Amino acid sequence: MTAESAANTAAAGPATEELYHTNLLRLQAKQLLSESILPLSSQTGFLDEEVKWTKDVQDYLEVVQKTICTIDAAVLSPDDVVMNKKGAACASTSSDGKGKNKHPKKQKEQQQTQQQRTCWIQLHSDKAKKHFEKKEDSADKNGDSNQQQQQQHKWQIHFPGGDYLQTSCINSYAANGAGLTTATANANVIPTLDLAVLLPAQSRNSSNDDEEEDASGVMIGGKDYLNGRYFDKRNIFAIHLAKYLSQKKQRKHIGSVHVVNELDGDYRKVSLILTPPIPDDGSSETKKNSTKKRKNCESTSNDDAQQDKKKKKDKKKKIRFRIRLVFGVQFDLSSRKKVDCNTGGWIPSARLFPNRCNNKIVQLPDQEGVANNNGTPNYNNALADDMHHLSSTQILSSVSSVALKVFTETWTLLKIWCLQRGFLRGHDTFSEKSLGLSLAYLYRSKLVSVRMDSIQVFTVWMKLMSDTDWMGDKEKLAKKKSTDVNKDNIRHSSSEAYQDLGISSTPGQVSRGGIVMPEINLNEQQTILNCVQNRLHASDVKKNANNDDGTTKPKTLLESFKMNTDSPIFLDPTMTVNYFANISPCFMREMQVEATKALKCIHFHGDSSISRIEPFRQLFLEQQRFWRRYDAYVKMDIKDIAFYSNTELKTNLKELEFWGDDAQDLGAYSAISRGIAKLLRMALGDRITALRLLTTGNGDTTNMLNASSTEFGTRTMVDSDEKVFVPIRSTSNSPYTGFDGSIVSPVTDGVCQVKTITVGLRINPDTCHRFVDRGPPADDLESSSAFVSLWGERKAQLRRFKDGAIIHAVVWNDVEHDLKNGRVQFEGGAKAGDIVERIVRHIFWKHFCKLDTEDLPCPQFALRNITSLVETVQKGSNGEKQVNSSEQAQKEIKSAFDSLVGFLRQNTEVSETPSGISVSKLGLPLRIDAVEALSPCLRYSELFPPAPHPLLGGENSSSTSKKVSGAIVGEPILIQIRFQGSSKWPQDMNAMGAAKCAMLMQLAEGIENMKSRGDAACSQFDGPMNVMPTYLDLGYKGYSFRIIVRADEEMKMLNSLRNPSQEALALKQILQKRHILSAGHHFTIHGVHTKHPSSPQVVRLIKRWLAAHMLSGLIPGEAVELLVASVYIDPAPLFTPTTVSCGFMRCLHLLFSHDWLREPLIVDPEGHIGPDQRSDILSSFERSRGPELKTGPPMFIISPNDLNEDGDNGSSSSSSCRPSFTVHHPERVVLGRICALARRSYDFLMSSSVRNLKSAQDHNSWRSIFQESSNSLKSYSILLRVDNELIYDTECASTGGDLTLSTKAEKIATPFQRSLEKRSLGPKSLRRKLYKNLASSDSGVIYSWNPVNEVVARLRSELGHLAVFFYNEYTPDVIGCLWRPDAFKGQSFSAMYSEYKRPIDNQWEENSLVITNASDVMRVIKSIVQDVVVDVKILDDRSIKSKSSDEGGTKDKNGSGKKGLSGSKRGRSKQDTSSDSDDDSSSDEDSD
Repeated sequence: MTAESAANTAAAGPATEELYHTNLLRLQAKQLLSESILPLSSQTGFLDEEVKWTKDVQDYLEVVQKTICTIDAAVLSPDDVVMNKKGAACASTSSDGKGKNKHPKKQKEQQQTQQQRTCWIQLHSDKAKKHFEKKEDSADKNGDSNQQQQQQHKWQIHFPGGDYLQTSCINSYAANGAGLTTATANANVIPTLDLAVLLPAQSRNSSNDDEEEDASGVMIGGKDYLNGRYFDKRNIFAIHLAKYLSQKKQRKHIGSVHVVNELDGDYRKVSLILTPPIPDDGSSETKKNSTKKRKNCESTSNDDAQQDKKKKKDKKKKIRFRIRLVFGVQFDLSSRKKVDCNTGGWIPSARLFPNRCNNKIVQLPDQEGVANNNGTPNYNNALADDMHHLSSTQILSSVSSVALKVFTETWTLLKIWCLQRGFLRGHDTFSEKSLGLSLAYLYRSKLVSVRMDSIQVFTVWMKLMSDTDWMGDKEKLAKKKSTDVNKDNIRHSSSEAYQDLGISSTPGQVSRGGIVMPEINLNEQQTILNCVQNRLHASDVKKNANNDDGTTKPKTLLESFKMNTDSPIFLDPTMTVNYFANISPCFMREMQVEATKALKCIHFHGDSSISRIEPFRQLFLEQQRFWRRYDAYVKMDIKDIAFYSNTELKTNLKELEFWGDDAQDLGAYSAISRGIAKLLRMALGDRITALRLLTTGNGDTTNMLNASSTEFGTRTMVDSDEKVFVPIRSTSNSPYTGFDGSIVSPVTDGVCQVKTITVGLRINPDTCHRFVDRGPPADDLESSSAFVSLWGERKAQLRRFKDGAIIHAVVWNDVEHDLKNGRVQFEGGAKAGDIVERIVRHIFWKHFCKLDTEDLPCPQFALRNITSLVETVQKGSNGEKQVNSSEQAQKEIKSAFDSLVGFLRQNTEVSETPSGISVSKLGLPLRIDAVEALSPCLRYSELFPPAPHPLLGGENSSSTSKKVSGAIVGEPILIQIRFQGSSKWPQDMNAMGAAKCAMLMQLAEGIENMKSRGDAACSQFDGPMNVMPTYLDLGYKGYSFRIIVRADEEMKMLNSLRNPSQEALALKQILQKRHILSAGHHFTIHGVHTKHPSSPQVVRLIKRWLAAHMLSGLIPGEAVELLVASVYIDPAPLFTPTTVSCGFMRCLHLLFSHDWLREPLIVDPEGHIGPDQRSDILSSFERSRGPELKTGPPMFIISPNDLNEDGDNGSSSSSSCRPSFTVHHPERVVLGRICALARRSYDFLMSSSVRNLKSAQDHNSWRSIFQESSNSLKSYSILLRVDNELIYDTECASTGGDLTLSTKAEKIATPFQRSLEKRSLGPKSLRRKLYKNLASSDSGVIYSWNPVNEVVARLRSELGHLAVFFYNEYTPDVIGCLWRPDAFKGQSFSAMYSEYKRPIDNQWEENSLVITNASDVMRVIKSIVQDVVVDVKILDDRSIKSKSSDEGGTKDKNGSGKKGLSGSKRGRSKQDTSSDSDDDSSSDEDSD
């Protein structure tokens, strides 16, 4: 939005503003749609405009269909899915059916054989299992020679031939191209068109034989719907067809064939991906023709040129589309009964009821699965879905024919919205078909009309998803509020709360929402009444009405779906297919939250102020996939998980089963993943606001397939959907071994399937720190039993509470340290999710971990130990004395400040003496009205808060050391005092300064006089009092305070000047920043840090990260605080972070993703900046940038305090909208360096420490971003080595710091704790012995001892126009100097700017008479650093080559002069990682 349009909108009023934003959203969406929609349809000429390669698609589909029909009849078996012949005779593990192995030696041999066998797919049926077992037994008894006997035990599948197959285009391509998008709008996935291959089925009337099928034109029949037989048949045929299509004779027309072990989230089904052939650069035919031409004639140059031109043209061709073969079943229309009209006749319709069990095969690793008679709704739905490919396509086609343009546009917008959030094409998310059908439901149910535009329909869809109670959560919450669930009248507090486990269960909730796709010209209710399947279910219920087993039975088919599945309910018109069957409850809950956010974004209103990201960008352009959405991520290794129903835990303790009994319905992986989500949600309760498991469709959208490679048909493909496409011509390793029960994750790491389950948690900051979970009332035996079963008898114990209740409760106040696995608890961790992590670990150990595991796995949050850089370890139960935590230390500082404020205000109350003179106890003539904090440590932002110093009245924090520091190494605690108004202030500026100094002198003298009189109020003052012209340094309660005076009369005097001089204007800006802006900034940031407990630690972590890269002082600390505040108060489109690691990652992302060149960053925590003021800010920003975007502050950060620079009534003008703390710093080159480092650090953390955690060591790989390698120092022009005597803290060194957790005398110390201890001791040369009988006043203390900081400040002040100086303020062992690009360029002579210049010896040019004198510059540097630096190393000899040689320095291979680094001790070198500087690139940035 431009500044002019924003101003016009603001002046028009709220209603007009909302209308403006709605129309703007429509225009932006229209532009997006014009670039995203792919005009491609199966009907020629149906669309007004089509892509140029429409004919290529039609021709290729025709070739594929004809080729499929030419496949010959064959007899198939499970051996056809084996990749290697060696493993074809492998057998699965034999057992006695009770989980015990009959022959251990034989089992070991079979397992070794299975490891050699690799298959394209995994088989699931009982017949496949018997096939391998009987084949192995026959080979053991008779040898491999008896092939005839082995043949008898084979499961033979008769395929009648291609003539009996039916092929048809389905889904988007057949629905007039609705939903097809370009690759860019499709998350860089090549558009995929679906082609259904339907297998011939046998009606139940023609044959009742379920053992073998004849070859009379049918392939599916009998009881193939039982125990996974149908799925194995279709999948074996899919592999057979893939082999046929990839034959050499077909390859020229078909191209490449890949196998995908899933279909729209169903891992029982296999699909094939066909990639059209790409013309080869060196085809044999072309070679033959060119050879003949060279032999027959000599003039072949023109022909060769044409051939080369053709080759180049072929090279430019790209793959425009792919074909996905989807397999299903045909309907036997001639023999089906009316009651079986929905199943094609080969499945009894009643078998598809969700409460019917059609599968009793459970594949579990290393154990025999225990099947049950529970219903298999997902299995039944998978059967029904394969029979309704054409009917679903017909629904999409009919709706798209009525509302073609709007339907296509809305489907495209929904697709983009879902892809940006990772909500599409995952194993438990929307598929493209289910997304389109949900949109078609709006038209069929008359919720939208054809006259509505795409944005309106998009809004209605969001409202449908948001308002429908898919999981029954809204109904349960309403019941919970209306009924008294706690009969003991439990008092709720921040430390304890009642936990209701029933709130987390989904199945059995009849009251939850569900929808049915209406038939044409019928409403939803009429469709249900006319449904044959529904009437059949009603008759079945009536028949079994007398069988009362004490359980609640559903009255309707819709209720039966709700009670037997935990997935959301969206049924087709026949009520046999649930389109949302593969959608998990945790996904649907997260999707509803996002839909609610989208509605607020569309209507441009919400609880917070206007976001920095406009609605259109939030909805469609900002990527919010899994790895950015949550506060914490925890990984669980699949190999450590055992099914709960098969462990001895249940039988021994007689505990309830919470998961694992649905493996026969969902499959092993889905049962585990949904079980983890269910139990964690039950255990965590309101401690979290969202829980989500990593799914496919959340990969890097930049991962675009390179299909032009000649190895495309033989190598594995992985696109941004992170699905593995295995080439049928490949002989590479596969995770599948046929039938062994191995659990394979669908998620990949970009190469192959991972072996972990990743859980993302969004933590509730208001409740996550609660350490007591109270169980149900004592008289509720059933709920109490469930509570104990969830937590275990050791954890859930009977406790008596203050209200008299004796109930089971779980307490989380114990301290656990596990240094072996790098897991410790940090102070203040409870507010950042530490208890949540411990609950996750406890639930995993209790319900999922194998009992025979020697070393228990230790799941923990990613990047959890990064907190060790800013916090101490939590004190153990033995109560040993440690250094205070940062939070406790800053609270003590705040307490000392409040005490000082009370002293100053109380003892400056003016009273009249008998002689009539008004005076206070301190001798001040005016009362102190206010004392304002300005120091970062008073707003919790100081990385190392000062500790109480013994020589300033504090206690010795170190109980072992007898020495104390004679200097305060940190900055004093800055505060300012304001006196009461008086007309006696002088009217001259010089006199005003003298008066302020006199006030400070009188304050110091008054304190000394009170101490000499023995006043108890002054007993806390200790140490020297130093009065300077502008401030007073004193010691109070062990802390060093610096007091400055704010005189409002001084500001009024400056504001009253009509024609102020430049000096007056400069003084006004200095005073405004020092007194007004700094005070306002302090209260703003203090409010943010108080509201968000993890934000102060993020500020301190960012400061340490900047210092580690030697960027100290190049970006103001106030700018860092505003950056972090922006992450917390304006997190849109994400949620406010809770953990330190999440806030740190978000801040890094903001640094490199924000367009600093074209957009200001507005930080408005309390919503004080209105639309008119925002327009002023935008106008001011555009003017400061200029038309070429080369002027103005590089980092333009505005807060509400920047609007009141003039100190007037708060009105803002365009001239006042200018950043206060980033006007001059950071410079453009420094900002570019910071952004580059932030991007590299973010990518490194995301790849190594968040996404791809493989071992406990990976949890500590984050240390690399806080260290520089020795190679990165080569990017500087000059390196200055600081004297080691001045370095008192080596823990924070950029190249040799120790960032590990250490133990000494059984005490764990963090890097932060070690730094605090070293900083409290100070430099060795200034340490003093501490004696009990020595008064602290006898020994002076040096305030603010920072010699290196002062040297760097002087270098930047005097030579900042020639070079940029880098250093680490916390461990300043090296100072880096980088010459500016124009430092040694020729310039015209000017007497005003002749400092450090010399005439050019030769090659004079116009306006180039002088050049910077390197000798003078080096001489000045030497004079400034002579007492601090001991060694100099020159790396850039562009201009000081000769001088460095004259001074006797050595020369390296390149001839650059150096001074030796004798005696200098370097820290150990670090491997060059993402944390390194840009090396040579930093010099390139300077030259820009």
